[in-house]
Formats: sequence, C-alpha cells, structure tokens
Amino acid sequence: MSPAKFSGFLLINLLVCIWIGYLLDSWTGMRPVWIIVLTLYAIIGSFFVLLYRNKKKGKKTK
Repeated sequence: MSPAKFSGFLLINLLVCIWIGYLLDSWTGMRPVWIIVLTLYAIIGSFFVLLYRNKKKGKKTK
C-alpha cells in the first residue's frame, strides 16, 4: 500500500469511527468513551491492514 493510499485509508477510518463514536456517546450518555475506543480501533486496525498487505505483497514478489 502506497503512503498516499494509506493516509487516505487512515483518514476515512478515523472519520467514520469518530462519527460512530460520537453517535454512540450521545445515545448512551458516556461522553468521550466510545470516541476514544473507536479511534484507537481505527488506528490500530489501519496499521494491521498496512502490515498484512505489505507482508502479502512481499510473498508475491519472491
């Protein structure tokens, strides 16, 4: 995954998770909890996707 694609992928994941976290926080009344949890989920998940795709790409070229 190229750096430009990864940054776009990370940005979209963060925006979607922050939006869903905001909706869950307002629905449950637990203000910053879901935004923090889903933001961490988006960041960690995006890096795992980056590592998995690079590992998979490395196996194809050998």
